[in-house]
Amino acid sequence: MEIFLTAVGEYLGKVGAETTIDLYADFEITEPEPKRLFEKIQQAALAEAKEAGTGRRKGDPYMAVPLDLTTGKGIAYFSRLAHRTIDCESVLDNKVVFSTVENERIVCLNVPDHEVEALESKAREAGATTLSRIA
Repeated sequence: MEIFLTAVGEYLGKVGAETTIDLYADFEITEPEPKRLFEKIQQAALAEAKEAGTGRRKGDPYMAVPLDLTTGKGIAYFSRLAHRTIDCESVLDNKVVFSTVENERIVCLNVPDHEVEALESKAREAGATTLSRIA
């Protein structure tokens, strides 16, 4: 999934999609690198909220945290955490084009088929082996 999400994150960054992630997980993140990144982004979100004096949605600094998918750092957070949290979504032209909702194995993409095919191809070239589509 992380290989595929790297390709998706790069694509979303290039097209200018606005991406947010909710920093809660229904299941403990146990893999060392994703766990480290999750704790790091939570700390940064909390520090940002304290500095600003308010949190995001209804005062919760862990909800709708923006990710900058034009940077390697943003793509790293996206690829390792988007599918492990309760929600991550990207919006382009007021339309949700990417979403994960409490599911480590399924992502929803609302982009043209040729773009999905290109993303799958790029992910396979990078080593992804278990991609499949649900109609």
